[in-house]
Amino acid sequence: MSKILYIPLDERPCNYIYPNYIGRMRGLELCIPPEDLLGKFKKAADVEGLWLWILEHVKGASHIVMSMDMILYGGIVPSRLHHLPEELCRERAERIRKLKELEPGIRIYAFQLITRAPARDGSGEEPDYYEDYGYRIYRYGVITDKIYVGAASEDEKMELKAIKQQIPAEYLEDFLNRRQINFRNNIVTIEQVEKGIIDYLIIPLDDCREYGYAPAERKRLSSVMAEKNLLSRIAMYPGADEIGCTLLARAVNSQSGITPLVYLDYSSQRGKYQIPSYEDRSIGETVLYHILAAGCEEASGSEEADFVLAVNPPTPFSLKLEKELITDDIILESERNYPAFISRIRRYLTKGLPVGIADCAIPNGADRALMQFLYEQRLLKDLTSYGGWNTSSNTLGTVVSHMAAWNAAKSLGRLTDEVKAVSEEFLFLRYLEDWGYMAEVRRPLTDRLKKIDPALNRLDLKDKEPEVRKLVKDRLLEFQKRYFPETHYEYKVSLPWNRMFEVKIDICRND
Repeated sequence: MSKILYIPLDERPCNYIYPNYIGRMRGLELCIPPEDLLGKFKKAADVEGLWLWILEHVKGASHIVMSMDMILYGGIVPSRLHHLPEELCRERAERIRKLKELEPGIRIYAFQLITRAPARDGSGEEPDYYEDYGYRIYRYGVITDKIYVGAASEDEKMELKAIKQQIPAEYLEDFLNRRQINFRNNIVTIEQVEKGIIDYLIIPLDDCREYGYAPAERKRLSSVMAEKNLLSRIAMYPGADEIGCTLLARAVNSQSGITPLVYLDYSSQRGKYQIPSYEDRSIGETVLYHILAAGCEEASGSEEADFVLAVNPPTPFSLKLEKELITDDIILESERNYPAFISRIRRYLTKGLPVGIADCAIPNGADRALMQFLYEQRLLKDLTSYGGWNTSSNTLGTVVSHMAAWNAAKSLGRLTDEVKAVSEEFLFLRYLEDWGYMAEVRRPLTDRLKKIDPALNRLDLKDKEPEVRKLVKDRLLEFQKRYFPETHYEYKVSLPWNRMFEVKIDICRND
């Protein structure tokens, strides 16, 4: 059994539970730090305790998959809130060389986010002043980036002058200073690649747009990388919470000595060229980054492929279904040919090709029209993988990683009944969470919160989490009974950050 150390971005299920499924499918000894070292939400992890844990467990590991945001700041949210001295961050980044001294053959796969700047007011995961000035701080970044590339209008230049007067100077200074420190920390990490300490690095753009702070910093970082002859050795593309799984899949493929070929299929030809919400480029470009980062390559045809990645991309219409057109109706849109898409999927399956569906049409949940097609055609259990959660890249990385782990087990002759059971369990978990909770249960229950307690809102359940949790579980059981009546998994439900955005589902096992 091969040993891999995994240092997550934070303690949420997507960063803590999902990777464990990837490891179990491949039969790895996946060493993950105990949750009590990882902090919670805005509380930073015990970085020094975590470092000691790493030193204690690194011997015998072939790879370490490491979140630099966890190592430097104590997690993703603390990376947006910290006031750490730059010198301390540099020391934390540079001491990872110790790992190669202790285990000379280890390969280090790391990722470090470009800090986000959401396009809205709200201090849920941001500094307190983002509650009132968040959107204006976001616009400040967009306009300054557009000015830099010569794309700003005169109206936008006037808007920038007004924003500078409206945001208290100390708030803007705090935000920009932290970004500058984080940016310089990105460069320090790039230097670790240059020195041969980090073997592969991803710099994901978290919650980004076509213009703004993140695209501006991406351009500057690419110049640094080119100067160091690293432009082709470091990946930069949209993503965040899925990157741990992506790098774990890369480690799995590296250990297995394989480079899977992935055939791509899209439900919408127009959608292939659509820029998803919270991202800076068309999904057709982003998909290729995810495949390569996971240690796979694109197949030129399905006949040479190891597996199929069937992408349900966004379209201008589907992107409205998250915020602008809220409806309980299942709408069949004109720019998406589901009958043809489903027919091709059935043909791949008939030929023995495993298929994973990356459902990226609607942010933060499954496309109910696609799921209805799959349900009616009795294909839900025939898929190897499915994902439809949060951003397009979150979904893509999760599905590609699941498929890569499954393929590695098959390629090595280790696709046992036990491995198949783990894979099927993860598939069911994705259906239950991405389709059941996010697309069917969350919004109706969120609308009921005020009836439970007028003080509740979707981002703060106060002391009512146990009551809301029970309602979530009841609704999910109804969903399971309707769509998966022959599935008998038992599970526990909780809302880990005391809000409605994500859910933690622990499937109970007898092993």
